[in-house]
Amino acid sequence: MTLADARDGDAAFEANRVAGNAAYDREAFVEATARYTECVEALEKRLGSAEGEGTARRACAIRANRAACFVKRGKHALAMEDASWVIARPLEAGAGILAKALYRRARAREGVGDVEAALADLRAAEKIDPHDALIQSALNNFTSVFHIAVVLDRASPEVLARQPAWRNFKPETRP
Repeated sequence: MTLADARDGDAAFEANRVAGNAAYDREAFVEATARYTECVEALEKRLGSAEGEGTARRACAIRANRAACFVKRGKHALAMEDASWVIARPLEAGAGILAKALYRRARAREGVGDVEAALADLRAAEKIDPHDALIQSALNNFTSVFHIAVVLDRASPEVLARQPAWRNFKPETRP
C-alpha cells in the first residue's frame, strides 16, 4: 500500500464514517449500516497489511456503531457478532467503546430473549462505566417483572433451555 493509497483510504473512511453517523442521527439505519460496512471493509484491508493501534481502535468504534444499527433494525445476530468482535479486543477498543459494545450486545441479547446473557453484559458494562445513563436505564428495566416477561416471550426454545432459572417464569398478572 502506497502513501497515496493510505491517504485516499483515510479520506474515504472518514467520509463514510461521517455519513454513517449522520444517517444514524436521522434514524436511517439501513444507510448507516451500509456506510459503516464500507468503513469496516476499508479498515480490514489495512488491518491485514499493517495493523496499527489507531486502525484497530477505529475498527472497534465502527463495529460498535454498526452493532447499534443492527440492534435498531432488529438484526440481533449481526449485532451480537459485531459487538462480540469488539469485546474480544478490549485493549484496542478502550473502556468507552468496550462499554458501548457490551451495552449493544446486551440489547441484542434482550432482543432474542436471553435475559441472563443480557444482564451479564449490562453488569459488565456498568463496571466499566457506572455513570452511563443508557446502561443504568437498561439495568433498571430488568427490575420490572413485566419487562422480563416481555423479553422472555421473545426467546426461542433453545434460548430458554440455556436459562434454567427463567424457564418457568410467569409474572403475576391478576388485578
